[in-house]
Amino acid sequence: MPVRLRLPVFVFAVCQFVLLLWWAAYYPGAMSYDSISYVWHVTADHWMANHSVPYDGLVWLSLQLTGDVALLTFLQTVFWAATLAYTADVLHELGVRARWAALAAVVSVALPALGQFPSFLWKDVPFTISALFLFAVTGRLVARRRAGEKASWKLIGLLALGLTGLVLFRNNGFLTVVIATPILVVALSGIRWKVAATCVGVVGISVALTAGLYPALDIEGPQPSLTYATAYADVAVAYYERPEDFTKGDMALMRQVAPLSHWATAGSSCYNADWLTNRPGFSKTKADPLSDQLLALWKTTIRRSPDLVAGARFCRGSVAWAIWPGPKSLDGRTAIAGGTVTPDRFTWSLPGGRMADSRYLPVLKTRPLVGPVRAGAEFGRRLSRAPQFEWLLWRGAFWSYVGYAAIGLFAWRRRVPGAWALVAMIAGVQLAVLAANPAQLFRYVAAPMLVGLMAAPLLTVALGRARRTEAPSPAAEVPGPAAAVSGPAAEAPGPVEEVQETRNEDGQEGPGSRLPERSHR
Repeated sequence: MPVRLRLPVFVFAVCQFVLLLWWAAYYPGAMSYDSISYVWHVTADHWMANHSVPYDGLVWLSLQLTGDVALLTFLQTVFWAATLAYTADVLHELGVRARWAALAAVVSVALPALGQFPSFLWKDVPFTISALFLFAVTGRLVARRRAGEKASWKLIGLLALGLTGLVLFRNNGFLTVVIATPILVVALSGIRWKVAATCVGVVGISVALTAGLYPALDIEGPQPSLTYATAYADVAVAYYERPEDFTKGDMALMRQVAPLSHWATAGSSCYNADWLTNRPGFSKTKADPLSDQLLALWKTTIRRSPDLVAGARFCRGSVAWAIWPGPKSLDGRTAIAGGTVTPDRFTWSLPGGRMADSRYLPVLKTRPLVGPVRAGAEFGRRLSRAPQFEWLLWRGAFWSYVGYAAIGLFAWRRRVPGAWALVAMIAGVQLAVLAANPAQLFRYVAAPMLVGLMAAPLLTVALGRARRTEAPSPAAEVPGPAAAVSGPAAEAPGPVEEVQETRNEDGQEGPGSRLPERSHR
């Protein structure tokens, strides 16, 4: 095998093997309430845009080709492993030793949170793949520009592909792109206009789909009670904290959709917007026609109590920025579905339910291919759910900050300002979650957690270079004839001296600062 391919092939093979173990343990795929809803969308001719329509299309295609969802979840593991292999190769091009790049990839799939995740029937899986792919493409742009090469249109096209995945597989993915765009544009000097045009074009695709194509195809849009659930939850928190600020008119409007006691109970937990809209007592059928009035009440609440609304947003988004979880209760801890499908298919197959007569019910259940593998996977997952491990294994904040530190030190020590573009995906998802997040859900922070973990090996390059720079020279350690030499001859560079860095007119290092020859040791 060519030396150039050994690292990515090794990483892909090992990661794919581990991911197949997780997939076999939860065959045909780990599922949640949302997973069953996807199948209902595409088999009951009730397509909706409350989730990712393109992902619904992939579910439909898998069912049409095989009568099961296993094909889709299997392909998710393949693309996940391939993206990890590509990322490891990019890290190696940036100067990371092959062993550290490979180790980060293998550790990521061995962790129960990130290892089980690719086998989930969830739109957030391809979203996370897109985020990691975009991180890797950005790294390749940085490496090529640092070597004095021009950014090829192929890399710009791959950048567009990653950005498009973000907006296709999550309805608010455009927000991540909008936040990441300034970081990419500022950091990637020399190709700023290309990057800006690409990002704007991708956001335009998102708008065209939601405002044009989906309505034209009679795809039902998301209900206001879903779209504005976090806004209603802000009102609930403010009502619980300061009920005296609400007028009789405000409370009369609130009573039309839920008893005031329900608003107060929901407002007692700032961690979870679902306490208000997804529990008995709140009428979505009454709330949807009143969405304009409820939004007006939300805006009034912001003016009256901006501190409470901001606090509620920070509280719900804390899964992305707070290392330690909140109070040790269900609403304060990071949540993820276990993956095992309940007999009632999460209430979808109950008598009179929307999936009660579906012919796909037999395939919508966990059917592990290998019993011992399933037992081992469940043991590891439950062990990782111990409260003491939550900050490390299930929350995105710690690994996001590790990613920031690794990228920042690499950019500073290696004098590569363009490397700051690598934080775009971490910051984009973190701030998007902070702006609009319904609950403490792992799937919303899987992307920054994975990107941060894969960025960690950059520390070995930054810190390793610092140690070499500060180490005393051999001449200073071993006195001898060479130490007594003075004059110009003593100042001449030896054969092991680093090549002096030069920069081109775009501020990037020129050919004189080429990366060292790649080694796959």
